Amino acid sequence: MPSFFTIYENDHTKLIQEIRLAIHSRSCKSLTSGHRMRSLPDPEVSLRDASDFIFDSALCRGALREPHPLSLALLLREVISGIHRLTVSCHLPEFTDHGLSHLCSLVDRLSRWSIVSSGASSRLVVEGLSAEECAVLLLATLLHDIGMLSQRPEDLPPGDPNATAKPLRDVPTWVRRTHIDRMEGVLRRMLSGTEFRNAESGSIVQRALHVAKAHGKWPWQWDPTLLPGRDTGLAALVAVADLLDEDSARCDSATLLRHRYGTAENCAHWIRHGLTQGRVLVERGRVLVRLARPPGTDAQLDVVFTALRNHFSLVMLYLRELGQFGAGLHGIDFDPPTGGVGLVVEELAGWNDLEEFKTQTALVYHLLGSFMSEALLDERRVPPDTLRRLITQGLTPVDLTQFYAIRGMREPRLPIEQAFHALLS
Repeated sequence: MPSFFTIYENDHTKLIQEIRLAIHSRSCKSLTSGHRMRSLPDPEVSLRDASDFIFDSALCRGALREPHPLSLALLLREVISGIHRLTVSCHLPEFTDHGLSHLCSLVDRLSRWSIVSSGASSRLVVEGLSAEECAVLLLATLLHDIGMLSQRPEDLPPGDPNATAKPLRDVPTWVRRTHIDRMEGVLRRMLSGTEFRNAESGSIVQRALHVAKAHGKWPWQWDPTLLPGRDTGLAALVAVADLLDEDSARCDSATLLRHRYGTAENCAHWIRHGLTQGRVLVERGRVLVRLARPPGTDAQLDVVFTALRNHFSLVMLYLRELGQFGAGLHGIDFDPPTGGVGLVVEELAGWNDLEEFKTQTALVYHLLGSFMSEALLDERRVPPDTLRRLITQGLTPVDLTQFYAIRGMREPRLPIEQAFHALLS
């Protein structure tokens, strides 16, 4: 009869594995004798919750009515899993959420976007989309920020000068400025080890990438060869849903400010999300925005709320494209409609404990610096033709006198100089 070692004499690896298993089993028995060990928390719970939420949404259900390709559900699952891995492993802590929580918020906003159809009745916008349009819209929504979850220069297109510029500026700024250009490269690497490794060259994925990339430009800047037909309307839906995701549900501002390190710009973004209370949704073609201010602030902050109202008003620039689906917005209701804000958000107490936010002037300065130039109607950085469009759309001029007194009127001061002048003013 062959001995134990004779059986395994030509398979040393298997022998070692058997011995290790025996030792591990004996160790576990000794550890658990008289004590019931609890299993570790499942790190995939958030992935399953987000996946269930997305697959149960009206948008995803619309996409899977007549899936194209037939493996669409598997592709979506692979993309969602890849985004989850990037979020938990690679996401820069300085940013607010760009992972599954943000994407679920956008999918929810798109799925609940309702318009007045006839008389007093209303319907959901997704009900007017074909199954393929739902699929493109869903994929574009999931992909639009994947560049914010990765930091690899090689994901940029060949010859892009930003590939060598990364070491010359801080990483968060580089990531933010290049995240759209790196989108396709990140997706290709994400799917490289799966059966969908060539999916980025597929027609529906390419359409989704073009729709997703459009959120970095204004509608009049879009290339009609890349966004033919109703794809401009899909791009407008993604862009508007993203612009509206500015509310306090986007992040836990209080925890971020107390426990996470970031630049002054990062902290300003966290505070800014706390200024808009509750979810901002499109209901029957209208948007309601409830504003609140940090404790210990006064009328000096009014200029920030002017910029914040302008930010939300930018969604009105997409009316023509949204009209393809009857999804045009009838207006935005601000509470309060103009002027100062009386409601106080206590979660933002202690904002002046931050190193670069010791004074209200510094708070105003950094908050204004967190907005895009268009929301500020900044004639120094916005082309004249775009400025005219914004004014025609009803955006309110923002008094930037103090902002540029701190930043520097001609040559921008270094960040440390700007922080110094903000604290002194």
